[in-house]
Amino acid sequence: MTFLSTVRETLFSREKVEEKEKGFGTFIGVFVPSILMLFGVIIFLRLGWIVGQVGLSTTLMIVTSAAFIAFVTTLSMTAIATNIEIGKGGVYYILSRSLGIEIGAAIGLPLYVKQSLSIAFCVIGFAESLHDLIPQWPIVSISIGTLIVLTALAYFSLSGALKIQVFIFVSLIASLISLFMGGGEFISPSPETFTPEPATSLGFWTIFAIFFPAMTGVEATVSLSGDLRKPERSLPLGTLSALLVAYAIYMLIPVFLVKNVSLELLSADPLIMQNIARIPSLIILGIWGATISSALGGLLGAPRMLQALAEDGVVPQIFARTFGKDKQPRIATLTTFCISFCGVYFGSVNVLAPLLAMICLICYGVLNFSAGFETLMANPSWRPRFRIHWSISMLGALLCVLTMLMIDAGAAIMAVALIILFYLIAKRRALSGAWDDMRYGILVFFSRFAIYQLAYSKSVAKSWRPHFLVFSKNTEGYSNNLLEFTQAISQSKGFLTMASFVPQELDNEKEKQELKRTIAKDLQKQNIQALVHIMHTHKITAGMTQMIKSYGLGPLQPNTLVFGGVADNESQEFAQVMKEAYLKHFNVVILNENRSKDLLPLQDRKLAGDIHIWWDEKNIENSELMLILSYMLQTSPLWKKTRICLKGIVDNETLRKQEMEKFKQIGVSKRLPLDVEILVSDESRACFYPLVEEFSKNAGIVFISMRAPKMGESMEDYTAYLNEITLFSTNLPPTALVLSSKSTPLDNILK
Repeated sequence: MTFLSTVRETLFSREKVEEKEKGFGTFIGVFVPSILMLFGVIIFLRLGWIVGQVGLSTTLMIVTSAAFIAFVTTLSMTAIATNIEIGKGGVYYILSRSLGIEIGAAIGLPLYVKQSLSIAFCVIGFAESLHDLIPQWPIVSISIGTLIVLTALAYFSLSGALKIQVFIFVSLIASLISLFMGGGEFISPSPETFTPEPATSLGFWTIFAIFFPAMTGVEATVSLSGDLRKPERSLPLGTLSALLVAYAIYMLIPVFLVKNVSLELLSADPLIMQNIARIPSLIILGIWGATISSALGGLLGAPRMLQALAEDGVVPQIFARTFGKDKQPRIATLTTFCISFCGVYFGSVNVLAPLLAMICLICYGVLNFSAGFETLMANPSWRPRFRIHWSISMLGALLCVLTMLMIDAGAAIMAVALIILFYLIAKRRALSGAWDDMRYGILVFFSRFAIYQLAYSKSVAKSWRPHFLVFSKNTEGYSNNLLEFTQAISQSKGFLTMASFVPQELDNEKEKQELKRTIAKDLQKQNIQALVHIMHTHKITAGMTQMIKSYGLGPLQPNTLVFGGVADNESQEFAQVMKEAYLKHFNVVILNENRSKDLLPLQDRKLAGDIHIWWDEKNIENSELMLILSYMLQTSPLWKKTRICLKGIVDNETLRKQEMEKFKQIGVSKRLPLDVEILVSDESRACFYPLVEEFSKNAGIVFISMRAPKMGESMEDYTAYLNEITLFSTNLPPTALVLSSKSTPLDNILK
């Protein structure tokens, strides 16, 4: 039995049967691919040069810094991996299930392209080293041939590809043993044959950028998570152990080189390791193993990420198709081959290299943020078997951001812009996943902080704005006119709640939630941002009273109620609701719906009229609130071409001139664009309704003051008043009856 067959028998004897049935174990499925991704070309061709450029202490600092970022990210990734069942797609799967499909897609797509082009880099590196031995073979031909062979291996047999990686792993170990067994005599440059290179001024971060890719790639092996027997165990154990082993070797090699070779020679000769190794040819074998293994690892991981993206609908479903008894994603593998082929054929993608490195760091940063925030929120669903403190993950995220900026701020900005572009595209496509993510928890976390800050802060009058609670009579015929009116005023800068009522006998929580979602979707289609509240009640007025007393959260309670009127048989109960609202310090607006089709200017028709305000000197608070609402309405895009017409009625010409001057002064002092019109009538009170009908018949909307219940006034009398003014408004264009609360800081708002 040969040595290689003995090794193979030892490695696979325990896992052979289980592997065929369930998947791969920790060593073959995670550790070997991870360690091979970490042992790339840099370990043999650039590590000695780095030592020669910056010295031993700085090299060890660079290695430790890069390893620390990778280690913290691996800890965060492990925490997430042990909290959820990992499926295909690796990093994409983790991010999409943690932060939502949009963020998963925004990072997953660039990361997939980066992995595919990294295959081209590795294949070109192998071709260049082989070209040095056989110069008559062109680099492009060697690269394409190598890529075809590796793709065929990954295409037809995942098991075979992973097992070949074990033999590559053995060759790497042999090359490292040959290196450490060499040396002995200190090698210094010969004055006769050595010419020193010109002094360079490469700084810490330039060298760091060159070395950092050596400590990345572990995340690519997570893409094989769907092919593991126990991913929740194998991923943390395999990735962490591979990272620690790689770090130890990357620290030992510089120390060994400095003891055996001068810094000048290390800086000048990239192949110095071959000269000091016990068996020099094993170093070349190690270079080939490092490049081929990294390329093969990419050919195994990248297609499975594309497959996961297709299964979630991010890319066409054809990429998710599988073939054979092992369900290999062969179409995704061929697509990865095509992208890698482009990189190989054109020979260089150096322009993209910094951008792709930034995408990897962004991925690391988001992974750390996701784990840190999950731990910080402490949701009951966050129960990872492997726990770390949230500050460690957040530190990792911060280090990723700082590293990006220090390496190349321009490339960092470009990478972030690319991620944002992919996110906006995914958002526009309205992708949705059949799983829960942590976005809701993040919103709750920050909302809780904001609400408590608002609750314990002193209210600032200048920050006041109407927060509407809109009452709709029922869910089937709920009036969008009320919501369009309030949305035009608030313009999504205040809170807007639509409350509607259904009979008690329909009380079914599942139906209620489905009804809320249906109404919310309908409102979103009309660009109306509103909360939807469904209440079960026998009588609408009873539901209104209950909400007036209890709805709201701390400082986010509504301050303005909007009604669309009430049925005649409930008019007295509605008068009681009005009284309750006034006593609870709510502003009240009753919007008549008798001519509701003409209520608001729709985008496909021209505006019919202006905004008319009928001034009420006896209820000055109502008049001032109408000014505020009218001004906010006018700033809406649908009303911006209208005028605010302030109208009043006086008994004689002398008072008319005085009122004209006063209203003009109001426009100047309050900075409001008012068109003033004062009417004269001997019986101004008796003629109010006819004058309003005459002079506001062509208005777009009319604002009229509505008085509050008087002290000691019976409900019958106040009901009669409400019926009278409501009946009058039915003969007018769309009309808003306004009652101001005594607690609204009108003076400060209109300063």
